[in-house]
Amino acid sequence: MIRGVAPDDLPPAVLAQLVAKTDGVPLFIEELTKSVAESRSNVGFGAAIEIPATLQVALHSRLDRLAPIRQIIQVAALLGRVFDADLLIAVSQRDAAAVKRALRDLIEAELIYPRRNPHCESYQFKHALIQDAAIGTLLRNQRAQLHRQIAVAMVELRADAVERHPELLAHHLQEAGDWGGALDHWQKAGVAAMARAATREAVSHFANAIDCSERLGDVSGGAERMTRLHLAMANALMQAEGFRSERLGQALDDARRAAADTALVELQCEVALSSAGFFYATGRNRDYLTLADGQLENHADLLAPAYVSGLWTNKGTAHFNRGEWRFAIEAMRKARDLIDQTDASRRILLGGADQLMPTQALLARSLIAMGFIDEAVETTEHFVQMIDRIDKPYDIAWILSAKCNLCALLGQDDMLLQEAAKIIEISERHGYTARRGNGLSLRGLARARLGELDAGIDDAREGMVIWLGKGVVFHTQERICWLCDLLVQAGRLDEASHLVDEADALVIDTDEACFLAECIRIRGQIAACRNDLTGAVRLFEKAITISQRQEARLFELRATTQLTTVLARQGRAQVGETRLHAIIDAFHTKHEIVDLAAARKVLDTLHR
Repeated sequence: MIRGVAPDDLPPAVLAQLVAKTDGVPLFIEELTKSVAESRSNVGFGAAIEIPATLQVALHSRLDRLAPIRQIIQVAALLGRVFDADLLIAVSQRDAAAVKRALRDLIEAELIYPRRNPHCESYQFKHALIQDAAIGTLLRNQRAQLHRQIAVAMVELRADAVERHPELLAHHLQEAGDWGGALDHWQKAGVAAMARAATREAVSHFANAIDCSERLGDVSGGAERMTRLHLAMANALMQAEGFRSERLGQALDDARRAAADTALVELQCEVALSSAGFFYATGRNRDYLTLADGQLENHADLLAPAYVSGLWTNKGTAHFNRGEWRFAIEAMRKARDLIDQTDASRRILLGGADQLMPTQALLARSLIAMGFIDEAVETTEHFVQMIDRIDKPYDIAWILSAKCNLCALLGQDDMLLQEAAKIIEISERHGYTARRGNGLSLRGLARARLGELDAGIDDAREGMVIWLGKGVVFHTQERICWLCDLLVQAGRLDEASHLVDEADALVIDTDEACFLAECIRIRGQIAACRNDLTGAVRLFEKAITISQRQEARLFELRATTQLTTVLARQGRAQVGETRLHAIIDAFHTKHEIVDLAAARKVLDTLHR
């Protein structure tokens, strides 16, 4: 019925509110929906839904017929759609017998009905609009005074419920104008909601806390309080709406402005550290580097080592995302040295994990990209040895991911399959969605190498879809490239081409570039498989040029290996052989990584 009256673009949140308010009553549905549709041009869909005049007359006339017990109706309405008799008696300050008679009158008038409740005597308004109309008959100061009385009654009669659900009391304190008390309880409610993973509830609670804090102004350290509230809101939004949320960006901006009004350098650093995910997700790595550099230049001597190392790790991540591998390695080494000097109990979390986890993992991956294989292997093996001393599942998943990357590099495919399965199992048990996607991508690679190409593609695709669902820029090209390599092996060229187009569209107008060379290399593979040898050579040469500019010898090796095969098909085997020998000789390692093995296999093929 609502959709028959409302515009086609009625937002889901407004539709849900209309459903809740009208309770299936045709008159209510028609009149309230018309009112919303007519007022949208003036107030938009963000405003609260108000009872239109056509309904107010009818509703108020029903309430007027019960004038002798109007206060009982008003108090009941403020208590909520569902209310308890003992609270109603306490707040109305009437004797129990009089309240019970009033409740019977309301039942006979079909305004409320009793509810089954084994713990207390409860009632519910038959329609939400009747409750709203009853509240509307109160003057503002009357309403505030009654909310104040309800808060007192709840503390006395519902102490356990208030402790479990602070938002129950917070609402009444806020409506009573007790901003300090409401702030305290909204903040507690937000923390409790986050603890039970009710992130959207947490967002609402922290928004109310921020409103109360703004009303308090500078009382009791206002700037520090506001900063921490905006950071709490940002943390909830990261989980509820993702790292690309506009509201997240606003919350972080608000936190930065509030923190700038304090003299607390560690708090300002916390804001900078918390902002990293948003900048990575939106492909604004250079902007984040500017922010982190400002913190290091102005505050490094005033910050604890854990905070300074956090800034270096986040700087390294931004350089990683930009394909600036040398700078990433330099930053991660500085971060690691500081972490080694910091007691484990004083470390901070980055990306939800102990700060050592992303530092070590991204250091190893940057070393691999640059072709420093022996140091990468040593770094990863040392990192993996920590796993027996770690008890946090999320940190264990980080370490297992690093181990899987090493197994993939060294061609240890059975172990890769085994460790990827562990990541998936841990992630499914604890709800680590993004980590599960990573585990699936890695398991897909292992299964493909072990002869189950179709199953491997299915896993890699599911892992990619999970990551794409996060709506972020960083690491998305990588997930797509993993899948596309398998699709090309299977001859599914159109699918691979479409996915690379998706990757390009995602990172356009950003500075995400760590897998740019790989995306172009895959386009070269697709062209070669379609016998467009000239186009393939051009693409491989472009991938090699980018790899050389980024000093990514591993990616240069892959592109040169595939270029050599195409040059041989063009009758220029000698040119390809010379170039392939040169890049192979640039690797000084005792480890026979899969990419070097593949390159040498191509050379052997040329001599047959």
